[in-house]
Amino acid sequence: MKPGDRRAGPRSAVALCALLAVMLLGACGEDELESAMAEPGSTATQAALTCAKDAKPIDLPPSFPTQATVPDGYVVTGVQVRSAGRTVVTAVSPKPFKQTLADMQAAYSTRGWTASEGEVEERDAESNFDGNGVRGRWAIREIPDCVDNTSVSVLIGK
Repeated sequence: MKPGDRRAGPRSAVALCALLAVMLLGACGEDELESAMAEPGSTATQAALTCAKDAKPIDLPPSFPTQATVPDGYVVTGVQVRSAGRTVVTAVSPKPFKQTLADMQAAYSTRGWTASEGEVEERDAESNFDGNGVRGRWAIREIPDCVDNTSVSVLIGK
């Protein structure tokens, strides 16, 4: 195609519109996962701020996929069943942030999961994952009042 050819404009515009549509749809999925993990008044989120030595473990519901369980040694402190078949699990890791990050990345990039759309900052990290017929998101946060402990949240949904 020669510079100035009029056919280049409409093709470029169509390609740009398609790209924008994909980006908007992708952002909607991420926003949905983030908002589901941060619904106000969540007792599950508050339970994750307990230090591991003081945490009172609870059982996961039988319907929770075993492939999505938190790594061994983490204490599940809250389970919240939400609309549209979503479940949020909160836990506390008795490990420092960097070790918890390594554990979560390993657990949710194996067992049939594919990780995507994540980020790591100094004191928190998160990642989406999908596989095993469901999709989800995990997030971890350093707990300032609990030395070498990290809060963990996992959202699973269809």
